[in-house]
Amino acid sequence: MVSFQDRLFVERMEQRVGEVRFLLKQMKNDWEAVLFVMLSKGFGLNCNGLAFYQMALQIPFKRVLQLREDPLHLEALFFGQLGLLDPPYKSSYQEELHTQYSYFKTKYMLEATAKSKVQFARLRPANFPTIRMAQLAQIYVKTPALFDAVVRQTTPKACYSLFSTAASAYWTTHFNFGLKSKPQLKKISSSFFDLLLINTLIPIRFAYAKYTGQSGETSLFEWAETVPAEKNRILNTFKKYQIPQLNAVGSQSLLHLYKNYCIPKKCLSCQVGFELMKSS
Repeated sequence: MVSFQDRLFVERMEQRVGEVRFLLKQMKNDWEAVLFVMLSKGFGLNCNGLAFYQMALQIPFKRVLQLREDPLHLEALFFGQLGLLDPPYKSSYQEELHTQYSYFKTKYMLEATAKSKVQFARLRPANFPTIRMAQLAQIYVKTPALFDAVVRQTTPKACYSLFSTAASAYWTTHFNFGLKSKPQLKKISSSFFDLLLINTLIPIRFAYAKYTGQSGETSLFEWAETVPAEKNRILNTFKKYQIPQLNAVGSQSLLHLYKNYCIPKKCLSCQVGFELMKSS
């Protein structure tokens, strides 16, 4: 079972490599731009991932680098492209960002905002798109050559230091424009970093290893085994059958199994399905 799960995990990562290669072609082999798009999607989570992804595709990465020295400028760019700055204004900060964004939109001839609207409903305040996008802006203020830094790290812990940052000052007392919170730094938590690690950073490192002629599998497993297994409805179903989910290798392999074997009913091609049918 363990070797079967390992194979499923590699299959899932190979699929992610395909996604990276598609973006790499779009971005004309600019790995930094590819990481920006993938990170944006990751910061949006399931609820807002598509809207964040569309936003990142519409922003030439060179503009991110040009504007990174001022957090307000990056926030104006990101929030504006997401359509979060339109009047009526709920705070003077939102109005200030909109004024700045209007200037950038004209100067850089930016395309229309993301087609998918961002969602706030059913999200914990810490996962509001405003907070996640402000955190993403701070990461690029802190580390412009982020991809280069990510691939140079030798451990997930070292990589986490690149993402150990908080949203800008306004968000210390707000969750949304005009929506106040108790004063608290809106930091990137270790649990959120784990999601970025398994869904974005490990796949792009694996893709880059293969791009440069390396196997990458040893590092792939070493890093993934440090990440706790995710928790969701699909994985809870597998727990009933006592299928191991010791870490992200186990949980990711089972998510791949469900999507690519269970849903298409390829039970005879699946070791889990075969064992279940044999015992029934």
